[in-house]
Amino acid sequence: MTKILNYGSLNIDYVYDVPHFVKAGETLMSKKRQIFAGGKGLNQSVALARAGGKVYHFGAVGEKDSEILTSVLKEDHINSDFLLKRAEASGHTIIQVDESGQNCILLYGGANQSITVEEIDKVLANFEAGDYLVLQNETNNIEYVINKAKEKGLVICFNVSPFNDSIKQLPLKKCDFLIVNEIEGAALVNMDEATDPYCLLEALALEFPDSSFVLTLGSRGSILKLKGQDCISCKSFKVEAVDTTAAGDTYLGYLITNLSSGMNPALAIKCATAASALAVQTKGATPSIPKANEVLDFIKKSKVDVLVEHL
Repeated sequence: MTKILNYGSLNIDYVYDVPHFVKAGETLMSKKRQIFAGGKGLNQSVALARAGGKVYHFGAVGEKDSEILTSVLKEDHINSDFLLKRAEASGHTIIQVDESGQNCILLYGGANQSITVEEIDKVLANFEAGDYLVLQNETNNIEYVINKAKEKGLVICFNVSPFNDSIKQLPLKKCDFLIVNEIEGAALVNMDEATDPYCLLEALALEFPDSSFVLTLGSRGSILKLKGQDCISCKSFKVEAVDTTAAGDTYLGYLITNLSSGMNPALAIKCATAASALAVQTKGATPSIPKANEVLDFIKKSKVDVLVEHL
């Protein structure tokens, strides 16, 4: 089985149910507060593992506050040999979830931003050409990781989120997969975010000719464009959203595990879409991520053909 190394964040999520997102100068009463294990990195590792992947998580957490995070790795049989402990606090987020299930997030990096290049070299020495590397933009030294992983022949999958201007300075052309939403994708090629998604993918393919792309479009669905191949389009399953916090991470984890295992790409994107549809129906980040058998049962019961020629 292909190894999947996830160099990613681990955050403690403080989730507040609110009638609407707090406005400037406003003091807003929250109906409820819940605490979950989260972070794009941890969420994606859980999704990768629950989809059936052989997952190794590389990151850093605080010595004093990380039990909620490390317990998730253990429960999901995610290898934590490369998890580092720091004297400083773990990363955390403040998440507002409104009555429609939408969220907004305030992120503090903490230990996630403390990884050294020496530690990166030590971890990458355990992987070889053909293994997969999953990245998000919530950890440090991303440029160094990409360059070193490319030298070793790893398959680099970069979810360019959270997006900022520094991402454009990274060696993105060395990435085998770029996972973007319409806003992130448009920013990479200086186009309007309202651009037709297929035109946007054409522009991305011209700018990054050696990469494959995953373009997520929220409730509209998503498009997978493998290098040199036609687009595969998938509508979203229609469900009632309760909390969208880990939907994108769930989608990515399932898609990458399925593609790395050699699954037919059309089936891989359909399973990823189904997994994210299940995730939005449950509160919390890691608690909302379904297991593979739940995804397959959902697809069988839905009897909906979400694979289409054009969104």
